[in-house]
Amino acid sequence: MDDPTTVGRTAGTTASVTACAAEQLGQVGELVSILTDDQYLHRPRGASPIAGHVRHCVDHYTAILAGAGSGTVDYDRRTRGGPVETDRDAALARLAHVRGLVGTVAPGDLKRPVEVVSVVAPDGSVARTPSTVGRELVFVAHHAVHHLAVMVPLARALGVDVPAEFGYAPATLAAGRRPGADA
Repeated sequence: MDDPTTVGRTAGTTASVTACAAEQLGQVGELVSILTDDQYLHRPRGASPIAGHVRHCVDHYTAILAGAGSGTVDYDRRTRGGPVETDRDAALARLAHVRGLVGTVAPGDLKRPVEVVSVVAPDGSVARTPSTVGRELVFVAHHAVHHLAVMVPLARALGVDVPAEFGYAPATLAAGRRPGADA
């Protein structure tokens, strides 16, 4: 069985799960840092503002970090409307803090079992599924990529020059499909 503390690549090199998760938070932070306050809070018609996507990503990372200690991960407990969603500087500080916490997750902790609790129906029905801290860190990093894929075009529509590789899954970039090419 593969070691769950690392992510293998076809070339035989590995990258740590925590480094990959921290990298995605770093990209979110970098995007937020190049926005103005108005751009961060801008609500496009029919869409969520970048601020809402950032808060959602931070909430997911916070949930797995809390779950690593308690044994229960609940992604549906969120801090809607708080400082991360209303203040760009608070968001940058929180992103840096959470990224630092991700970096402190020990390799042995990645194998720790957790139970993921998820609301699965509008009536509030809940499912409980077993997982590990490492698997959930991979999930939240992957989840953040998809939110970046939404945030990047919003930022570009506001005239922000966003790095070309932002919003692309690592697998897309590793497969040699460069930004701007057909994916």
